Amino acid sequence: MRAASATALLALLLGGCASVSSVPPVVEVPARSSANWTLQGRIGVQGGEQSLSGQIRWQHRADRDELLMTSPLGQGVARIVRDDDGVTLEVPNQPTRHARDADTLTREALGYVLPVTGLTWWVQARPAPGSAFEATRDASGRLAQLRQDGWTIDYLQYAADASARPRKLVVAREGLEIRLVADSWQNE
Repeated sequence: MRAASATALLALLLGGCASVSSVPPVVEVPARSSANWTLQGRIGVQGGEQSLSGQIRWQHRADRDELLMTSPLGQGVARIVRDDDGVTLEVPNQPTRHARDADTLTREALGYVLPVTGLTWWVQARPAPGSAFEATRDASGRLAQLRQDGWTIDYLQYAADASARPRKLVVAREGLEIRLVADSWQNE
């Protein structure tokens, strides 16, 4: 159960010549998270000697998130829902877990807190609001690296279309690495 929970909860979290900003960390309040979008892709998680991978479908709304994690063979591994009532985790053959927020749920399920709130912003190549960050941009002005709340987010590739959404990113912190490949984005 711990491996399935880790994979599911980590899902909540997910080029060019770079130049480092010499400006001290900034606290910026971005506009609302691009209200409605769906991301489909692949996720890989490595923590210590444990390595997990699978598919992810993340549907984001201003008032609700729903993430479905499946194994590489397409079997349901976990479903996570965030709404006004809190966060719920469903894993096959396990009791449903519920907490008031994602931080509490990850702490209870895994014993440590994951960057669930930040990941909603980071997958869009934006810093989470209300927290200091340092940004490195590529020659095109896109984020190449973001450091926030003790996490380092490396943007390895952006979509070739006009959306300029991240296609490949790595979120890392002290012995934990989350790799996310967005195969498709849809604004809704």
